[in-house]
Amino acid sequence: MGDFLKKILSVILVTVIFISCFCISGNAAFNSLIETEADIMLLINTDSETVIFDKNADKKSAPASLTKIVTCMLVLENCEDLSATVTCERADLDGLYRQNAATAGIRTGETLTVEQLLYCLMIPSAADAANILARYIGGSQDEFVVMMNDFVKNLGCENTNFINPHGLDGDGGAYTTANDLYKITKYALTNPTFKKITSTLRYDVAPTNAYPQTRYLHNTNKMMNPAYKDYYNSCISGVKTGTSDLAGHCVISTASKNGYNYMLIVMNAPQYDIDGDNVEENVAFTDSKRIYEWAFQNIELTKITNTTDVVTVVNVEYNWKVDHLRLLPAKELSALVPTGTQAGSLVIRPIESETPKTVKAPIKKGDVLGKAEVLYGEDVVATVDLVAAESLDRSIILWVAGIFKAIFSSTVFKILFAIFVVLLIIYILLIIRKNRIKAKRRKIKMVKG
Repeated sequence: MGDFLKKILSVILVTVIFISCFCISGNAAFNSLIETEADIMLLINTDSETVIFDKNADKKSAPASLTKIVTCMLVLENCEDLSATVTCERADLDGLYRQNAATAGIRTGETLTVEQLLYCLMIPSAADAANILARYIGGSQDEFVVMMNDFVKNLGCENTNFINPHGLDGDGGAYTTANDLYKITKYALTNPTFKKITSTLRYDVAPTNAYPQTRYLHNTNKMMNPAYKDYYNSCISGVKTGTSDLAGHCVISTASKNGYNYMLIVMNAPQYDIDGDNVEENVAFTDSKRIYEWAFQNIELTKITNTTDVVTVVNVEYNWKVDHLRLLPAKELSALVPTGTQAGSLVIRPIESETPKTVKAPIKKGDVLGKAEVLYGEDVVATVDLVAAESLDRSIILWVAGIFKAIFSSTVFKILFAIFVVLLIIYILLIIRKNRIKAKRRKIKMVKG
């Protein structure tokens, strides 16, 4: 019964997250306000689901070790006992050293707990741990990959495909997007164990049956480590790094400061000597640090609409007293906008396709009659429903007159009227012809008489 309830709760949680990814309250993307070098970048405020920065977020790219987020989640959701032990087999290590893969130095015949393997998987990004866990959970690597692709499809990822549990380039064919990775990581962070593992800076693996020394695993996300001054930021935590020839340098991280919470996905970033110190810097880290600092310094939650603001006026039919109706924002709305932005700096513009030019009485105050978008420069920072500012009764006389007007001006009526006129003309012509024939006959009779 417990397993059944867990599965039900899991399905509900996936559904909520899937829906929320499409119900974003604001969709600002202040791309023009900051420059970045990475090819792909997506910064989202996770408090409001607001897109702050979006650069090629739907572009497909190799996932590298970001793949391991899915591997980790499948283990957490399919293994009830993380203290269970697993023994490494020779096949788990095949090809990894030849591909220069990151490993935790696990040896054939070595036994580790699932929990230890998860830390090996996520902290130093160990490919050997990925293969061991995939075999343990899926029965084989191929079966586990099927589970991986089913998992992401259930999260609503339309542009993601995995070919292995570790993310090595292999023969190609693996791809994902920043938007899909946001859905995956957002879901993963709802799991407390996943969040704990990925926010760990160092993990110690106690001596095992095949490894007599303690292994000290260090998180590959150097933005969490004060020893790396070029990258470190105390606000940043987790989640996963990745590097490969096809993927470039990648990192997914979260950051929190002053009540604001963000997730940032960076993919396909270069590495080169940025500051001339003869040391190459990972641009995935430098871009991340810079954009987080910019967001915390320059983006704030600001009130952008009042319920008394007149956004537009529409024509009214079937009411004696007024010909026009004011439309107001349905609610007071706040959005993440550049610091110091005043309400006067924002433009509220009706969305023409969703706001009629004419409405018909009766109308109740507060009826939703349209929708508007709030603009900061050229960026849409939010959308809001437009409602009627007052109630309007319907005039029966004007309504009936309107019905007749609609009938008389309709295409069907015009066609029927045209047919009637044609038939009437034909009828008149027939009568005239008939009368002429009768007159001609009378004239003939008179002549004969």
